[in-house]
Amino acid sequence: MAALQSPVPPPPSPLIPAATLEIGPSPAANRRFIYPQQVNTHQQETASHQEIPLPQENTYRLEKRPRQEKSPQEDDIPQPENTRANTVESTTTVMSRQALREIDSINLIAGNMKELVKRIQDLRHIGIEDNNIDLPKICVIGDQSAGKSSLIEGMSEIKVPRCAGTCTRCPMEINLSESEPGQSWTCKVFLSRRYMYDESVKFNKVSQKSRSLGPWHEQDQEDEPFITLTNKKDVQEAIRWAQIAILNPKTPSSLYTPGQNSLADSSWQVKFSPNIVRLDITAPGFPNLSFYDLPGVISQAEQEDERYLVTLVENLVREYIAQPNCIVLLTLPMTNDATNSGAARIMQEVKGAKERTLGVLTKPDRVQAGESHAQWVEILQGGKFSLGYGYYVVRNNPDPEVEHAQAREEEETFFASDPWVGNGLAVYEDKFGTRRLQAALSTLLLEQIQGCLPRIIEQINKKADRIDSELQTLPDPPTANVQYILCRKLNEFKDHIRAHVNGGSSQYPLQKIWVHIASDFKRALAKTRPTVRLLSPEDRIFYTTIPDCEGGSDSDCEMTSAPQPVKRKSPENPRNVPTPPEATADQHEGYYTEPFKKFQKSPLMFTWETIREINEDSYRAGLPDQTDPKAIEIMNQMSVKHWCDPLGVFLNSTYRLVRDMLLKQLNEVFAQFHQTGLYRELKRIIIQYLRDLRAEHFEHAQENFNIEYNKPFTMATSALDLATKSAHQYLSSQRQTLRAGLYLDTKGKFPRGDARREAELRKLSATDIGPDRFAQELKMMANTRAYYDMASSRFVDSICQGVHTKLFAKCREELISVIESELRIFDDNALDRCLELMTEDPERQRRRLQLLKEREKITKAQEWLNSAKKEDEFADTLVDDKVRIKSQPPDEWTSYTVSTNGLE
Repeated sequence: MAALQSPVPPPPSPLIPAATLEIGPSPAANRRFIYPQQVNTHQQETASHQEIPLPQENTYRLEKRPRQEKSPQEDDIPQPENTRANTVESTTTVMSRQALREIDSINLIAGNMKELVKRIQDLRHIGIEDNNIDLPKICVIGDQSAGKSSLIEGMSEIKVPRCAGTCTRCPMEINLSESEPGQSWTCKVFLSRRYMYDESVKFNKVSQKSRSLGPWHEQDQEDEPFITLTNKKDVQEAIRWAQIAILNPKTPSSLYTPGQNSLADSSWQVKFSPNIVRLDITAPGFPNLSFYDLPGVISQAEQEDERYLVTLVENLVREYIAQPNCIVLLTLPMTNDATNSGAARIMQEVKGAKERTLGVLTKPDRVQAGESHAQWVEILQGGKFSLGYGYYVVRNNPDPEVEHAQAREEEETFFASDPWVGNGLAVYEDKFGTRRLQAALSTLLLEQIQGCLPRIIEQINKKADRIDSELQTLPDPPTANVQYILCRKLNEFKDHIRAHVNGGSSQYPLQKIWVHIASDFKRALAKTRPTVRLLSPEDRIFYTTIPDCEGGSDSDCEMTSAPQPVKRKSPENPRNVPTPPEATADQHEGYYTEPFKKFQKSPLMFTWETIREINEDSYRAGLPDQTDPKAIEIMNQMSVKHWCDPLGVFLNSTYRLVRDMLLKQLNEVFAQFHQTGLYRELKRIIIQYLRDLRAEHFEHAQENFNIEYNKPFTMATSALDLATKSAHQYLSSQRQTLRAGLYLDTKGKFPRGDARREAELRKLSATDIGPDRFAQELKMMANTRAYYDMASSRFVDSICQGVHTKLFAKCREELISVIESELRIFDDNALDRCLELMTEDPERQRRRLQLLKEREKITKAQEWLNSAKKEDEFADTLVDDKVRIKSQPPDEWTSYTVSTNGLE
């Protein structure tokens, strides 16, 4: 079983002599299987072979040799047209008829090889196959009356039913294996059900394109023992009743068991079933060989209402032979033209099937006397209807009373007579006979197993991983220590919450994401600070009526983006215009979180006239034309009035972040309990807890906002004075620039776009353009702007501190206590409560049991394959030039020998 340790081994090279078969790379791969063989033409023509006479003693041994590279001269050697067919020919035994009588084909496989084939049989029987795992198999297909039943009988040495049509209405799986020493012939019959019959489906037409099996739907494989036989004569009747049981899916199969079926009739509930009658036959000297006998392909139905059966059978045949690891055994009767075979047509339509097909020509004794064998010679040569593994010819006695041994003797005698010893057919002597076909199939099956075994092991391991992953999401049944399990899970949940709330690692990004949200909150308040329209209609009237600057755009309205004149390169700024505070890193154009993107500009825009009116409305007795502190307070209140909107977005985003974190950790920690009442209760408690916190938190945040809105206040007067001075300098500079432009426009000098306009603007002084009519209002706007910046920074800090104390700290310290209280897991009936919470729902329980059943199969498959691997490795240590591989005692061996050197 060297293929377990390596990639798929290459097929045997046609250049290797016909008696050798490479068993793959690695230590075991350097073995050659030596078959008894006659000296062939190639050996006679090789000088080295001519010098070595053929020994007269017949032994079998495994021979080790180093792998040889192909010489450059060998590249020029002509290759046969049908390479794969010749490869098979090179791996089959070319025996004399005397050797055929004395050496049964079962002796062509070593003991460890037989064990490997047996393991594949076992894997199939435990139901390991699915859409991803495809085990090697041999499928016998053919038209009705193509000699398929006789072929099955010849290979399995049993008699199958030949009447009542039941043979064509369900597949049959036959597994041959060598029995243990001293054990007699035994046949175990099983009913293997992989499909469920849905009687509610009404149909009279089946689509060939969809490969539908009509009312049959795939299910988990179930193998039901039907009967065990120890007498070959009972097999035919047992198969007939097993098929009837398969065709009656709604009736207990025990009613049809031979010996207990006196009240049963042979009627059918269905006329076709894809379910299988399986025969496990063991006997001394049997080859380890498995094959499926598929229903014969039919072209016409017996009844009009059974026409759908034609397509149904074809779809079933396609489903089997489409599997890449399937060796197709195509039966073609020599009494019919090969072009008329429906089974051959289906095989050719299935992609890749032709290269995996071995043809079996049946009924050679039915060829009319005098009829030309030219067509069959051409087929055997590979020039017509070529197949990947070539063709064999078998002859079986149609009389069911003839015993197997007699049928094989008759077959040998038949192929020893004309025209098989002449007329161009003699050169294909090694292709004639059931025993040679058995040997070829055994070798092909072994090669197929070795070639695909690494892939099968990989697929089995992947399936095991998938099952284990899903089982981790399913709970174990509640036990006596359920309270301990729940407490342990809650503590684990608490640790996860603490880690995420505390942060400090890329594994716990909660704090990093929340800082981005807080930055967006701060940025939203900055981008929505109040603005003022720098130019007033009164300014235009003062300088005479002129068109709106910039075509009437709002560029003179934005404090932070007032139009700047085009500047020439100069070493310094002669007007010493200060850089506005907004032109810093805080003036980030984008947001980290989507909900804040709606805050792009201020909802409030003052005009100089509005500010003057606010001041006048607040005026109290005293000196006129003075700024009233009440007016400043009113403007400050108007500036912060919109803070509720970004505040709500900030808190909602924060709670959404925390909720998602908590639910994600809940999913991870309690992954096994998703479908239990415990998980639903935990989710409900967490969501309700966050709702309660949110309500309390929003109330606290609203109180902070009311404080800021109802009474603007700060004790940081020095900082406020500095901020006011900076804002006033910026606003004055921007307004003076715009007023100077109006002045030039009034004089008709240097229109916009003129390069000299900038220099002229720098020359203009306050005396030239006149006093500012809104100087007092400008001071009020600067004060409001400065207070807004200070108040917004203070508000952001206060709200963010509230998040830490009102949300993060409470989730970290209080949530688990709330959960324990709500779950009532420490009450007097704590155990009953825990059992109630952790009991899985029926569907979840069914799925878990199904996965456990699948996992048991996978585990058994892995153990078998590992066992076979170890046995193979152990066998490698024992292999030498004297190892015998026949299963019979040495004294039963024949006296025919094959020299190793004679084959090299």
